Amino acid sequence: MKISMINGSQKTGESNSGIILNRLIELLKEKHEVKLYKVGSKSFTNEMLTEIISGDVIVLAFSLFVDSLPSHTLEMLIELESFIKRERQTGVFAHNLIVYSIVNCGFYEGKQNRIALEILQHWCGHSGVQFGGGIGQGAGEMLGATKDIPMDKGPFNNLARALQAMAEKIKLREPFETVYLSPYFPRFLWRFTGERYWNSAARKNGLRKKDMSKGII
Repeated sequence: MKISMINGSQKTGESNSGIILNRLIELLKEKHEVKLYKVGSKSFTNEMLTEIISGDVIVLAFSLFVDSLPSHTLEMLIELESFIKRERQTGVFAHNLIVYSIVNCGFYEGKQNRIALEILQHWCGHSGVQFGGGIGQGAGEMLGATKDIPMDKGPFNNLARALQAMAEKIKLREPFETVYLSPYFPRFLWRFTGERYWNSAARKNGLRKKDMSKGII
């Protein structure tokens, strides 16, 4: 089975979406053909789009932006939808492609990703492909900070289990029941460490703590 993994992160280097996809790839690569694509400043070529839609499964991972998808990821999906419809008219694209998604956000609660996953579900319906469900993960920025801890041993062990369950559904090309997850980490500690990080970043950029509380005029 051919599986296309699409990293929709805006980061040019390591990203939280990439960390999650790499974990999923490890669960699938032994018996399946898995190829990773990165959404960047340049559009996908026709060759890349053909590779993606000629496969059996797409897994799209991205970080939440204003309760939605990053603009460059939305642009890619618009382009992909047009390509699918054009190829379907020529008779080239005829099989039932299934799309899964994994969204991570800076909020503690994974349910903050609900609207973004619903947007992707509607995109699937409009494009004529099957929506396979998804994972909405909270406290996504902690993924990078805890990357050296085995995922199934640390605060994201529930994510590790969800990815294992998703991998099993991907192998069967069956829908996965969408889940929303928060880390196994006290919320007050998550907030405390987050505030320390942002205050430190503000100082490095010449801002004071009170400057971060000012409104935008």
